[in-house]
Amino acid sequence: MNADSLPWHSLTIEDAVKKLGTSITSGLTEAEAARRLRLFGRNEIKAKTKTPIEMFIGQFNNILIIILLIATAISAFLGELFDAVTIAIIVVMMALFGFIQEYRSEKIIQSLKRLATPRCRVIRDGKEVEIPSTELVPGDIVILREGDRVPADIRLIEAVDLEVDESPLTGESTPIEKDASVVLDPSTIVSERSNMVFMGTYIVKGFAKGVVVATGISTELGRIAKAVAEAKEEKTILEMELDDFGKKIGVVIIGIAAVVFATSLIEGWAGILESFMISVALAVAAIPEGLPAIATAVLAIGAHRMAKKNALVRRLAAVETLGSVDVICTDKTGTITKGEMTVKIVRTYDDVCNVDGSGYSPEGMIRCSNNSNVTDLLRFIAAHTYSDVKLVNDKGIWRVVGSPTEGAALVLAYKGLGREGVEKAVSELQLVKVYPFDRFRKRKSTIHRFGDKYIAIVSGAPEGLLEISKMIYSNGDIKPIDEQIRKTVARYIEELASQGYRTYGIAFKTLDNFSDDVPVEDVEKDLVFYAVLGIIDPPREGVAEAIKIAKKAGIKTIIVTGDHKLTAMAIARMIGLDVDNGLVLEGRELDRMGDDELAKIIDKVVVFARVTPEHKARIVRVLKRKGYRVAMTGDGVNDAQALKEAHIGIAMGVRGTDVAKEASQLILLDDNYATIVEAVKEGRIIYENLKKPINYLLTANMGEVATIFGSQLLLMPSPLEPVHLLWINVVTDALPAAALGVEPPEPGIMDRPPRPAGERFVTRRKLGYYIAMGSLIGVTTLWIFSMFRGVSLEFARTAAFTAIVLSEFGRALSSRSEQQNFWKLPRNKWLAPALLSSLALQLLAIYTPLNKYFHTVPIDIKVWPILFLAPIVIIIVDEVRKVLGIKIS
Repeated sequence: MNADSLPWHSLTIEDAVKKLGTSITSGLTEAEAARRLRLFGRNEIKAKTKTPIEMFIGQFNNILIIILLIATAISAFLGELFDAVTIAIIVVMMALFGFIQEYRSEKIIQSLKRLATPRCRVIRDGKEVEIPSTELVPGDIVILREGDRVPADIRLIEAVDLEVDESPLTGESTPIEKDASVVLDPSTIVSERSNMVFMGTYIVKGFAKGVVVATGISTELGRIAKAVAEAKEEKTILEMELDDFGKKIGVVIIGIAAVVFATSLIEGWAGILESFMISVALAVAAIPEGLPAIATAVLAIGAHRMAKKNALVRRLAAVETLGSVDVICTDKTGTITKGEMTVKIVRTYDDVCNVDGSGYSPEGMIRCSNNSNVTDLLRFIAAHTYSDVKLVNDKGIWRVVGSPTEGAALVLAYKGLGREGVEKAVSELQLVKVYPFDRFRKRKSTIHRFGDKYIAIVSGAPEGLLEISKMIYSNGDIKPIDEQIRKTVARYIEELASQGYRTYGIAFKTLDNFSDDVPVEDVEKDLVFYAVLGIIDPPREGVAEAIKIAKKAGIKTIIVTGDHKLTAMAIARMIGLDVDNGLVLEGRELDRMGDDELAKIIDKVVVFARVTPEHKARIVRVLKRKGYRVAMTGDGVNDAQALKEAHIGIAMGVRGTDVAKEASQLILLDDNYATIVEAVKEGRIIYENLKKPINYLLTANMGEVATIFGSQLLLMPSPLEPVHLLWINVVTDALPAAALGVEPPEPGIMDRPPRPAGERFVTRRKLGYYIAMGSLIGVTTLWIFSMFRGVSLEFARTAAFTAIVLSEFGRALSSRSEQQNFWKLPRNKWLAPALLSSLALQLLAIYTPLNKYFHTVPIDIKVWPILFLAPIVIIIVDEVRKVLGIKIS
């Protein structure tokens, strides 16, 4: 009882229903539906997720952690059990912290996904009910109307003027006509199965009833999803940078440790065991043990903030990549726009009226240039559309049930008449008969009783209505249409169409009498042409402003849509894209171009229209070849390739297919372009907040290396032991580093271009800065160590241990910004508590019985002013550098 078992398109309706054990009129019983749900599982395509064990083990897949584990094993082998156990505990704690962050993020993602579960209408126990689509089972009888998303693979039982958008599945951009009555050959390919509708596609027009034949992974969509899930996922830019950083620092660490080990043996500074332990101390000093966990925490916090702004991050490492994006390729419908058709212009023969508002909200003014009274027109529209469409408020969200075009017209009536006015019009213009729209006539007619007469109201393609009209409504009068009037009205229609509007005409005529057997041909002739409505899916509020912000931030926006060229251009103009000075390419033009030719002109392209998902993937590849960092939006199954090709694939959370969502790194929960720009801003904040802990930790670690290496060059005992270094790196440094990871955004973060594609966290210039500042920390620490050596080695080590902790507090303050003095920045409410907590922990290591494990002794209060000289020197040097304008990257 699934898509694999039978070629359902080759069966008659009766055979299909019989084999599925259901009834066309009464559907399944609730009890049988529950049984089948247990048997076949939920109607969903589950994502490939890691188990908790896989998540935990994955935390150790880091070269720096591996080096520490090797040092742990060797220390244990040589009998240094305390150091080995200490290192091992800290490494496990780091892994545990990273695991908790990743596990929580995955749980948040799963819970947010559950909130967006779509619903569908089915017949159960003979009644039409609405259920979550995940509860559909084979044998359910489903009702589908215009605008619905098909919730499963369905064999049609009934189809009335049914057209389906199958582009999410097949890439076919034009709607497909369906016919429930045909029986096809078993070998018929998916795109030609006219008696079937498939999960993830959309009902563009008409009405349908069908029986579910496959759910979940057994659907055609599920098969593709399985193939996409098995494809290898590329690492994000951040993951590659951190891997590269880890490998480089790993090589440096091993090299330094080897040199010190060899030198100490050759020069006779120490025996093999002591020389090795000094090398281990150097390795521990150089490795920023807390960095992987802190980076994960920064990303997780950023992902949480983005989720609050309707941007759901599927891969933590992708959060930062958003900040480097310099091209956003965005769909038009539902992303730039709301996906809700709206009447913006009403054109009568004598006047033009502009309509405020967007979407299906019945709020907005109708402003006519010549102050025409359009009340009668709105009454006609209300009575004409009310039987087939409904405007409903679903938890504060207005939506249309039925035809989006007629829905837009009905919303116009609500704007002009109000709810009471619409209901009054429907009551007074009593509906007698409906002649439904069909694709041959391209019209719909309704007959209404009005007093002792009848009124026929006809809607449809305005050029067609004009041909069958003999009169026109003008300034409250009805007059004959002459050739000049006909040309004028035709010009109005053409002007609206050229501006990207969908045109919708209204005509009428009065009948003295009417009977039910009057043919439609007699009704639809000798009409009075009334008006043309200009309908468009207008831009969302805030998109034009978001486009400006993106442009100021050095980000180019390209509309990539399957819609018509003129419509796409009209929307592009509305949101401020420079269509007149840029290029607009259609899919057929792309087909005639090679990649080299496209690469030469792609910098100038503003709009790609009438494109397929295959075109999208090609556009991404060419942009990447040109050196751009690309974000691409998508909602269909065939968009998965483009989403995976892009540096950041962005799926639509409301209308996107599950396959598109699984192929993406980011899901827009509101399908809004403005959310992408907000996410880019958050990505930039996160990148800056990743640099700050890295700058802080690596400078601090270089200070520890300089201290130990310098002591060896000066033939001094090591001022720091491995346990001191681990304590500094993982405990006292961790809290300030984490606080730096949640710094408020620096001013003007969206007023500068994206970071260059080749920019890395650690550059040669920055490495020189780390060495310079680290050397300064080393010099001050060695100075303090040598100052107190006369007291005792243990006291001198305690002073050096504390001095280097305090100096790193100074580094924390200076690391708040690479270029701005820290006192000029917005307050970071977490940094002061972090520094005080780290100081308290350091005091525990000195003044409590724990000091025996750290080989420290209490320090007299008179010594503390000397120790505080270390951070003061560090702060002064780095802040003066900023004042002088010396850059570190």
